[in-house]
Amino acid sequence: MDRYEVVIIGAGPGGYQAALELGNAGKKVLLIDKAKKNIGGVCLNVGCIPTKNYLHNAEFISKIEHFMDSGVNLQYEGLNLGRLQTKTTALIDEIRSGVVWMLDQNSVELLYGEVTFLDQQTIKVDNTIIEFDKCIVATGSKPRELEFLPFDGKQIISSNELFTLEALPKSITIVGSGAIGCEAASFFNAFGVKVTLLSRGEMILSKEDIDVAKALKRVFKRGGIELIDSASIKSVNKFTEGVELTIESGNEEQVLKSDVVLSVSGRIPNTSELNLENAGIKLDTKGFIEINEAFQTTNSNIYAVGDCIDTPGLAHTAYKEGKITAYNIINSTSKANTHISPSTVYTNPQVATCGLKESDAQNKNIDIDVKKVYFKANAKAKILGDDSGFAKVIVSKEDRTILGAAIIGVEATEIIHELVFSVEKKLTIDELRDVIHAHPSVSEIISYL
Repeated sequence: MDRYEVVIIGAGPGGYQAALELGNAGKKVLLIDKAKKNIGGVCLNVGCIPTKNYLHNAEFISKIEHFMDSGVNLQYEGLNLGRLQTKTTALIDEIRSGVVWMLDQNSVELLYGEVTFLDQQTIKVDNTIIEFDKCIVATGSKPRELEFLPFDGKQIISSNELFTLEALPKSITIVGSGAIGCEAASFFNAFGVKVTLLSRGEMILSKEDIDVAKALKRVFKRGGIELIDSASIKSVNKFTEGVELTIESGNEEQVLKSDVVLSVSGRIPNTSELNLENAGIKLDTKGFIEINEAFQTTNSNIYAVGDCIDTPGLAHTAYKEGKITAYNIINSTSKANTHISPSTVYTNPQVATCGLKESDAQNKNIDIDVKKVYFKANAKAKILGDDSGFAKVIVSKEDRTILGAAIIGVEATEIIHELVFSVEKKLTIDELRDVIHAHPSVSEIISYL
């Protein structure tokens, strides 16, 4: 029977980041996942990386007219989906190889197979029994399947099948208007697909700042994306040539026909098959692993990070959780994650937010000022061919500290970090304005606030 100082279950961002930190500290570490192709987790294989690669190509397509107006002779004849998929797969493989190399350099052992807990310090991986001193569960999440809209992998798909479609559909209905749904709507629209986006509530990106959500909604409508709010699905019919959804919106029924339906109505944690009860680990009512501030489960020798716990389901959040958990194991501490995590949506235009939202401040009766500036005044945005959108900050009237920020516009996901730092370090709006920004630069918009 093998024994390790730390066993990590799940090789996504939180798991492999923890493994790197622990291995670098000299711990005997075993990192387990179901297969080598799973290393990197959802983010690398079917999430962040392929999505952003598709969106990067979509952004280029959307700016062809801008380049042609500038004298560049471009002849766009449509998207070759097969070539994009090949390029995306090569990118994923290259990044995965880099992760495996880093793990090897830090003396992290890898094992592939199905994991179940036998007791509080023992797991079984297929037919192999392994004991551990400490364990980190980082098993991630999977798409939520709606009861009335079961996945078939062809006509009704989840985000897992999004990048393996055999052909570009002529039309797609997207059920769910969070980050995944809006990003998919953005690139499919640029690729020439007729897109219908269904929202359960009244607004897309319901978890984001209301101003940026409204602005993105206007952009989507101008671009030809059909948006249907407050939508509920009444029936589903599949045919050889496509799918029909009967939906109700505003007390009216209508039938939507499309080649493919993409259902992206949230994700659920991968915790049901681990036999966690054998290890004394409790789950909440949603299936997330219960943890304390130091990421310890109800078994103090077992930790949990990433999408299997009820924290923001973001790769960069999981990275930080993995690093903190590794630090706590190495140093026998109880450090918590006190950092501000940005929320980013890579639509065209991009959306990025951090800290307190304007609506939250109002609900909490916090006295605030809202400072807003528009990219129309930013020279670099004009040079890049997109001067739409704005940046806004939420400022405390009491001491002028920056409480939150929201941006919609070109490179929003890059320039948000200056504001993340400002919120985390409780800088004042005056201190932020004192920073000299290069001219011309997109981030220069912050100096206009």
